[in-house]
Amino acid sequence: MNKNYLLIIILAIVAVAGVVSAFFYLNHKSSELIACTMEAKMCPDGSYVGRGGPKCEFAKCPNVVMSGTIKGKVDVGPICPVEHEGVSCPVPPEAYTSREVILYAVDGTTIVKRMHFLPDGTYVFLVPTGTYVINIPQQGIGGSSELPKTITVESGQTVEFDFSIDTGIR
Repeated sequence: MNKNYLLIIILAIVAVAGVVSAFFYLNHKSSELIACTMEAKMCPDGSYVGRGGPKCEFAKCPNVVMSGTIKGKVDVGPICPVEHEGVSCPVPPEAYTSREVILYAVDGTTIVKRMHFLPDGTYVFLVPTGTYVINIPQQGIGGSSELPKTITVESGQTVEFDFSIDTGIR
């Protein structure tokens, strides 16, 4: 009989330990398993994020610097030493592509971007929102009385700035 009591006590201890273990295991697992809705949120950059975590909150959108555009067209001239009324003197593409336009930070000295004008005299800068100074390098004869020019760009905005370069040819 002693053996039976001992066997019953051992089985009772094992059973109680199993129930306690199962209780803690199930309670611990249920706090980790949370189902969130399949909603999505559109971020400013056009990407999407879903819900997650213990509180089913939307994930953070990626850090995207909002941007804008600065663009314009430059007129270069005169090209011919003597222009006659009614006779055009076309501007060759090299008159544009040999010149640069420079975009500076608001301090006017730190170069942010630079480019040669395109063959048709246009230029385009894609930039983060902010304030910039646009200018051309001072080289030889010619320049622009319209430069330097301070331009402020807001998110999604396109700022157009056209100007002229006087070649000094007379």
